[in-house]
Amino acid sequence: MSAHRTATRRDFLRYSAAAPAIMAAGRAIGANERIAVGVIGLGGRGSYLLDMVLHRVAGKSDVEVVALCDPYQARLNKAAAKVPGAKTYVHHQELLQHPGLNAVTIATPDHWHAPIALAALDRGLEVYCEKPMTHTLEEARVVRDRVREKNRIMQVGVQALSWERWRKIREVVQAGTLGKVVAVQGTYSRNNQQGDWNWKIDPGAGPDGAGELRIDWKQWLGNAPERPFDPDRFFRFRKYWDYSGGIATDLHYHIVAPFHLALENEHPARIAGMGGLWIYNDGREVPDTFLTAADYPGKYSLTVQSSQVNEIGPTMMIRGTRATMHLGDEWEGPQGRNVNVARIVPETPFRRDFRTQWGKDEIVLEGVGNEGDQKHMDNFFDCVRTRQKPNCDADMGYKVMTAIDLSVRSYRENKIFLFDPRAERIANL
Repeated sequence: MSAHRTATRRDFLRYSAAAPAIMAAGRAIGANERIAVGVIGLGGRGSYLLDMVLHRVAGKSDVEVVALCDPYQARLNKAAAKVPGAKTYVHHQELLQHPGLNAVTIATPDHWHAPIALAALDRGLEVYCEKPMTHTLEEARVVRDRVREKNRIMQVGVQALSWERWRKIREVVQAGTLGKVVAVQGTYSRNNQQGDWNWKIDPGAGPDGAGELRIDWKQWLGNAPERPFDPDRFFRFRKYWDYSGGIATDLHYHIVAPFHLALENEHPARIAGMGGLWIYNDGREVPDTFLTAADYPGKYSLTVQSSQVNEIGPTMMIRGTRATMHLGDEWEGPQGRNVNVARIVPETPFRRDFRTQWGKDEIVLEGVGNEGDQKHMDNFFDCVRTRQKPNCDADMGYKVMTAIDLSVRSYRENKIFLFDPRAERIANL
C-alpha cells in the first residue's frame, strides 16, 4: 500500500471522528412541501442525475432543484440553463449552507463521495450518492455509521436494485428452487478501442481558463495528492487510482450489489483481485481487464470478470445444487442484449424431480429486463417522505464496498484479503 493511501485513510478517519460536532440543519418535510434538492457534480453522470430529478419535478412536482455545484464553470453554466432559478456554487461547502435545503445528489469523482456525504449528513440532509458509495472500505463504514446516527436516508446509485428483476430473482432463491446456492458469476464488459473513459477534453479549460473555461483545480483535488493541473486527470479521472478504483468501483459495483440483494447482504470473508493493463497505453494507472473474486460466510463464491477491450463476458448466473439460473445481461456482450427473461435449468441428477414438480424441463422467468434509472431516483424521494429503507441503502453500500475495495487493494498489493464480518475489520493486515 502506498504511503499516501495510508495517510489519506488516517486523515479521513481523524476528520470523521471530529465531524459529529457540526450542528445539523435538516428539518421535517411537510406533506405538501417540496423536497429542496442540491445537485453536486455536473459532469456526464451528474447532469444525468439532474435530468432525473427534473423528470420527477415534471411528473409529481414534489421536488425542487434549488442549488447546483461544480468546480468547472462551463458545466455549472450548462446546468443553470436547465434550472434558471437555482443558485450556483463552485464549492459544495457553500452549497450545503443553502437555506431550506433537504437533500443532495452526489456525482463527483470517487475520492469526494465520503467527505461530501458526511458533510451533508451532518447538516441533516438526505443523500443520493452515485456508486461507488465511497473510495475506500474504511470510509464506507464511517458513512454507514453516520447515516444510522443521524437517522437520514441514503441511496447509493445502483439503479438495478429498483428493478423488479432482482426482486423476482430473490424470490426464486429464497423458495429453494435452485437448492443451495454455491456460486454466482457476472460481468460488465465492453470494447472501446479509443480507450474507455477517454472522454472529451475541453481545449483551454483549467485553473487559468477564462470565463466558463475556469476550473477550480484545488477544490476538485480536495484531499487527493497535490499536483499541477492535468486535463487528463480532470476530464478522465476514472483512469487514476487517486480518484477512482477503476473497473471495480465503476463497473463491478453494479454486479456485486444485485447479488447481495438476491442472496444475502453480508460482508465477504475472503477477497482477491486480478487482472492487468493489457492493451491501453495512454498513461492510465488502472487495469483494462479485471476480476473480482470473493467467498462469503453463506458458503458461496462470487466472481465478476470484466474487460474494456473485449465485450464478451462470462454468462451471468446463479448456480445451485439442484438448478442453475441463467440470468442474461446486456453486459455479457451482443448475445445478452435485449434479454428480459431468465432461465432456470435443473442439474442433471435432479431433472426428473424438477419435471415432476414443475411439469416442464426448465422454467422461464419473464419481465426481468432493464427498467432504466428513474425508478431508483424516485425510490429515493419516496423514502425521503416515508422514511422507509431505500433499495440500495448505506448498509448495502458498505458491505458491497468490502468486496469492491479489497479486490482493488488485492490487485495493487498482490495479496488476498481476509475480512472478519462480525468484527467488521480486515483480519490479515
